[in-house]
Amino acid sequence: MAENKEKTSENKLEAVDLNRLVFEMLKELPERSRNIIIKRFNLDDQNAKTLDEIGKEYEITRERVRQIEAEAMIKLKNISKKYNFDKISDYLKETVENHGGIMSEEKIIKIFFDNKNFKANKQIVLFILSLDDKIETLRKTKIYKKIYFYEKENVLKFKKAIKKIKNYLQEKNRSASFDEITELVNKNSVKMIKSYLDANKIILENILGEWGCEKWPHINPKNIKDKAYLSLKKNKEPLHFTKIADEINIIWTKKKRTNSQTVHNELIKDDRFVLIGRGIYALTEWGYEKGTVLDIIIEIMSEKNEEMKQEKIVKEVLAKRQVKENTIILNLQNRKCFEKSDGKIYRLK
Repeated sequence: MAENKEKTSENKLEAVDLNRLVFEMLKELPERSRNIIIKRFNLDDQNAKTLDEIGKEYEITRERVRQIEAEAMIKLKNISKKYNFDKISDYLKETVENHGGIMSEEKIIKIFFDNKNFKANKQIVLFILSLDDKIETLRKTKIYKKIYFYEKENVLKFKKAIKKIKNYLQEKNRSASFDEITELVNKNSVKMIKSYLDANKIILENILGEWGCEKWPHINPKNIKDKAYLSLKKNKEPLHFTKIADEINIIWTKKKRTNSQTVHNELIKDDRFVLIGRGIYALTEWGYEKGTVLDIIIEIMSEKNEEMKQEKIVKEVLAKRQVKENTIILNLQNRKCFEKSDGKIYRLK
């Protein structure tokens, strides 16, 4: 029912051009008032101007600019009634309610414009939100993003839920799936849980779809080794260090570009990774072990404690190392370690 309700709400705005609506409303203001609103809300995409900056431009005090802005906003709220602004307000309220009664600013912006041109449309939505006297905001903190809501009790529910999730994760000392979190908080309201998680800043999702504490390296990696670890886990197979660097640069696009040689230098020193041949790295937890090809052959034959055919030795080494078959055969010629009999059969000395 909630999903159908939201679809009905969305249909109310199908034919509404929010950009056109805003600028049609602004045309009804005196020119100076209109320009001040445009500059204050960055509706011309020229960066929002401060009261002081606008005051210098018009040769008036910053207090006078503030007064003009306040008066203009009152006029716009009255003007908005002529443009069926109630339709937008109703849509906004229904949307917030469908998401558990709270939504982050960025989530509202994405929903208004169906995830299109987020940056370009952000200021239009923020301006529209400023015209709605019913909606309230919670300032962003280290724990939450900027949040919009109608009922304070929903904010309390949100805060309580995030605290409950955090305590659960810390007690278990492991990450959790979204389904596990939903079961913990409210299995009947997936949309609400998504909105809660989107609005918080301390419980994050990693590239594997796992949720955990913001400070955990496998959730919010800060260094190359942790990013490489998640990249390999995501791909589920060994990768060359140049490919790992490419993956890091694709996934973490906003960070400084990672050099492939730096990846190689970092991974070779970390026990979580195994160089399995020709620049290719695997995770130790996958069953790969450190050591040279000779070390691997000796280990395999020691475990079997019997003679082994060359074909069998090659097959088992290739399961642990990505090297050429000739490299394995060459190592088998080490007379200090192996004895060879007819039929290419080897045993340890």
